[in-house]
Amino acid sequence: MGIEHEDPLERRREELRRIVYGTRDGAESAAATELAEIEAELAARASPAAPAMPAASVSTDRLVSPVSSGPRDSPRSTGTRTRDGGTDDVDDSDAAGDDDAPAADEGRTVATTAPPVAEEPPPRWRPTRTQVVVAAIAGFLLVATGIALVGPARDALSPPRGLGVFEHELLPDDLELADQVATGARLGPDEAATLRSLGRAFGYEFWVFRDDGRVCMLSRRLYFFDWERSCATLQEFQAHGLTRLIAADDIRNGARPRRVGPGDVVVVTWGPDSTEIDWTVEP
Repeated sequence: MGIEHEDPLERRREELRRIVYGTRDGAESAAATELAEIEAELAARASPAAPAMPAASVSTDRLVSPVSSGPRDSPRSTGTRTRDGGTDDVDDSDAAGDDDAPAADEGRTVATTAPPVAEEPPPRWRPTRTQVVVAAIAGFLLVATGIALVGPARDALSPPRGLGVFEHELLPDDLELADQVATGARLGPDEAATLRSLGRAFGYEFWVFRDDGRVCMLSRRLYFFDWERSCATLQEFQAHGLTRLIAADDIRNGARPRRVGPGDVVVVTWGPDSTEIDWTVEP
């Protein structure tokens, strides 16, 4: 199958047609004259018997494209000639739109925001006279209740004073010691039932008990020494308390306080306001 070669003259005719009919002012250009000559030559080639028409006699009026027969200055489209014979169309509506933009902006309503209105603060709350009276009464009752509760609680938590020691039961650790003290001091059952410990000081231990209308204090040096007893009536105890004098030589060296020197006497007292054994040193 052979390859059909395109006629250069026909190809040139098609190019000129695109220029003449497809571009503005193409019918009045030199391309229109060249197109007329090529079409005449091709027509003569197709019919050899027909006389050739001079190129100059070909009217260019018939070559004017219907597109160019309209108004030359169209409000919708304008063009600029390019190097290859084409045109770049520029839409006039864009330019018109740009011209109309300021007018549209002038007719546009500018929205304005009203300045915020400062809200008035809510009215300050003030208690009524009834509320003040009720609050005062409630506060007074609360304070009175606190005082009433704090007093007994303080007394219960604080160490007993004086004869208050007999109002507390012996601790479990002191029960066995109380039996040993009662046996060593030869106390009767009623006296042994009231034994209470006052603790220890400088190598001595101290206990107290009740004997009918009297209060007695037991003391002895640790260990294996005899118990010594000192008693007083309730009136004497409230006035002076109970006292025991201990010579410095009767205190072993390891338990003797530093301020106790040779020949000094330690005065041990337990009175109505005492929470434990009190002692002082006398030369």
